[in-house]
Amino acid sequence: MLYADPSALVRAYLGDETEYAELRALLFESEERVITSEISRVEQASAIRAAAAAGRIVDARAYLDLFDRDSGGGGRIALLALRPERILQAARELVLEQRLRTLDAIHLAVAIDHRGSAPGASDLVFVTRDADQAAAATACGLTVR
Repeated sequence: MLYADPSALVRAYLGDETEYAELRALLFESEERVITSEISRVEQASAIRAAAAAGRIVDARAYLDLFDRDSGGGGRIALLALRPERILQAARELVLEQRLRTLDAIHLAVAIDHRGSAPGASDLVFVTRDADQAAAATACGLTVR
């Protein structure tokens, strides 16, 4: 099972991003189940809007619709509910212990929570392109790609 952080997920949608082909293959062509937090929808929208504003893409709506199809029922990506009653305290602790930004800590807390509570999630691999988040995930016992 792969937890896709938006730092990796966005790169799998925008063809001019470094590692685009590698991340497309990992997240969309492998047999591994792909999960992410529901807040990834907001982060994806922000990244797509920025790419459109910079002239990197022409039709932002097409990219957003594709992500919505991929993360909708039966799509390749499963969106995990945030569950703030569990996640926010865990994310706060991660920020105090690790060098993490807020959303990076929230994603890591969601992945850790899912690994501990979902059947078959004990082999969860955290996919990120953020060095600080990767170091924190490793320190928390996750495999990072």
